[in-house]
Amino acid sequence: MGVVYLLGENGKENIYKIGVTTGKVENRIKKLQTGNSGEIYLIDQYETEFPFVMEKQLHQKYYSDKVKGEWFMLPFEEVTKFKEECKKIDDNLKILKEHNYYFKKKYKNKN
Repeated sequence: MGVVYLLGENGKENIYKIGVTTGKVENRIKKLQTGNSGEIYLIDQYETEFPFVMEKQLHQKYYSDKVKGEWFMLPFEEVTKFKEECKKIDDNLKILKEHNYYFKKKYKNKN
């Protein structure tokens, strides 16, 4: 299990970080805060069995909005729909895993 999160930074309007952690989001924010002048804060988070795949899919979805690294310039509507978008991706990944399409190699010895 892991968490996909959406972070904001004071002073950077409409710029958001989409990231992942298998630990506590608060610890991840502390690490990111080091050396950063603007306060980083949590907007939303989604716990999932597929954190790294979900993060990758979100990065691909918002690729055209990419500012740098994992930071994206997102419209307010996308920010408010973050959890909803994560749920859609999670549901699709569960179906793919159940039918063994996408996860055949990755999970073949884990079930």
